[in-house]
Parts: sequence; structure tokens; C-alpha cells
Amino acid sequence: MRTALLSALTVVAASAVSFACVAEPVGTLRRSPTGADPADPDPGDVAATSPDGGAPKGPASDGGAGTTDSGGPATSTGTKGTGGPTGDNELTSASGLRYQINAPAPGAAPRGLLVLLHGSTASNYTRFVSMMANVAAQYDLIRVSVLAPNGQGWNEGGQQAQSQAADKLHALIQQDLFPKYDIDTSKILFSGQSSGGGFLSSHFVPLHAKDYRGGAFFQCGAAPPAVTFAPDAQTKSAFKLHFEITSGDPIWPDSYARAVTAYTQAGMTLTKDNTKSGGHCAFDQQAVIVAHIKDVLGLP
Repeated sequence: MRTALLSALTVVAASAVSFACVAEPVGTLRRSPTGADPADPDPGDVAATSPDGGAPKGPASDGGAGTTDSGGPATSTGTKGTGGPTGDNELTSASGLRYQINAPAPGAAPRGLLVLLHGSTASNYTRFVSMMANVAAQYDLIRVSVLAPNGQGWNEGGQQAQSQAADKLHALIQQDLFPKYDIDTSKILFSGQSSGGGFLSSHFVPLHAKDYRGGAFFQCGAAPPAVTFAPDAQTKSAFKLHFEITSGDPIWPDSYARAVTAYTQAGMTLTKDNTKSGGHCAFDQQAVIVAHIKDVLGLP
């Protein structure tokens, strides 16, 4: 009886825990991400419990698989794309990037877009779409999780490789998503975890923030721009940033601080939080977006 009771309690306790970052399988090759503090190799998507103690609630799919979107000419905020599959799908972009997408059935108004970039080892690539169900439902967002070109980490391979990856990601949005879905171009959001945040802050935002209205979340990983970044007044106004890291992160603290300084000096509007206790990625990334999305999008 005692053994059976302990087993039951173990199952209940396990079911009450969700993971903001998932541990990669034992033996997985780990690479040190560009821009991270050199003394600490990036362990990838490491385990961390969500502060709310439960998995994000909400459907993994908001629409029936196999149906298609439809629309007409583009407006000032909506792309009016046509023909994109709805529900949950894994696709390959014209630029060669694999991505998972959840797109609800067409609605009366264009939807925002949330682009998710995983950390080293890519263990959250297949989980990110379902992990962000709540914020997507609350703010009417299409969710897209994109696999790094090398299948491992976004900020790997050197300067040229990362600049090319930034251009491929930009092409995915412009050439694959905008023509196929009615997307609100004033609500384009990016969230990068660990090495995904390092890549987002070091290459993608400096190269392509000028092309979007919305903003970016750098979660448990950030680096200063690795390419020339001189944002104009429109970019400073239309694209806002949030930086998040724990006080005990062993990997990115110095790089995070340099990134905050660099973007502040560039005149970008940003918020930041490095006060939460815990180790690398030890927080609920969806909760961070929910807490700061209004600031990033300039909503009341």
C-alpha cells in the first residue's frame, strides 16, 4: 500500500510541472554559442519549471488541418495572403528553413505573428508552438517555430553564416508567410531563447528590424549587434525590445549587459528584467511575453 501511494504521488507531482526549456538527450553534442560568456558553454534548452506550476493551457491547434486561408489585396496593416494551410503543420520555406506553424482559420481581421527561435540543440523547436498557446489566443497570433539552418543552434557558424540565416528568416516571413496568410504587419513579434536570443539580437534585429513593426523578446540570451546598426527614427518608434535573464544565469550575463548597453546607446526603446532568481532559462517564456507584450506593441 505504501509503495502504491508513493507511486501515485510521484505521478501527480510530475503532472503538475511544466518546462519552459527542455533538457536535450544525454550525449547530445553541445556547441558554445557566439557571443555567450566564454567561460560557460551553452547547455542548450535546459530544464526549468514554469513559475505558474502548470503547462500552458490552450489548444495545440486552433484550426482544422488541411483547410486553407483566403483573402484579397493587401491593406495598410493586413497582408491578405491566400492559400496557407491552417491548424498545425511542419513546412519548408523557399529559403530552405524548416518551420512549424499554427495558423487558425481565417478571421474577420488580420492576425499578428509570433516567430520563435529555439536554443542550442533545438529541443524546443517542436514544443514552442504549443508552449505559446495562451498568448496566441489572447492576442490573436499565428505561431511559427523555426529550426536553425544547421539543425542545432541559431548563433553558430560565424558571421557570414549568421547573416545568411538572418536573411533566410526574413525571406521566410516575406515570401512564405505574408503571401499565404492575412497578417497584421503592425504586430510582428520575435522571441529567441538562449542562443536564439543571441542570434536575434546580434544579427537579425540589426539587419531587419527596419523591415518590421512590432518587436523582439531576448529570453535568457542576448548579444550586442555584430553588424552595423544605426536605426532610423521610424525603426526606433515601431520596433521595441524586451530583455529577460535570471540573476543566476551562468552563460549570458555579461553578453546580456553589453547588449542592453548597445541597444540603449542606439536609441532603441526597451525594457529589461534580470532580477528573477534561478539558473539558465529558469522562467516561463510565455509569461514573459504576456507581461511585456503591451509595452512592445505600444498597446494601452
